[in-house]
Amino acid sequence: MPTLSMGTTERHNTSKSTMNCGVCVKSSSYTDEENDFYEIIKEIFQLAYPLIPNLHIVLFKCSYVDPVRGMKVHPSYHLVDVNFKKLYQKDDPFILAQQAVQVYFTEYPNMKRDKADWMTVCKIKVRRVIDGS
Repeated sequence: MPTLSMGTTERHNTSKSTMNCGVCVKSSSYTDEENDFYEIIKEIFQLAYPLIPNLHIVLFKCSYVDPVRGMKVHPSYHLVDVNFKKLYQKDDPFILAQQAVQVYFTEYPNMKRDKADWMTVCKIKVRRVIDGS
């Protein structure tokens, strides 16, 4: 199981200059950034199975950015920008922790009005990890 820094949710990041509660879920095509889903973690759940010792499943409840209206990929640099005011209305907000890659979101470095609601995605390698294996 991949490792992921856990415990950072949207509520924890409300007063921060960057949002470290983001995750990326790869699409089934695995070809480019345009098919990825970017999300904000709302809640973290750990399911325990009492009849099976040491079996725990971690789920993230997320809000997804609409991949059509709320996401842009720069054609030359492959930088991804997302707009959290354009969320994807999905019936199933849960993902397994092992499906997620941690990212953080930072304000768009441009002062133009058309970019005011957009944030840039930064994929990172985590320092503090919980290994689920």
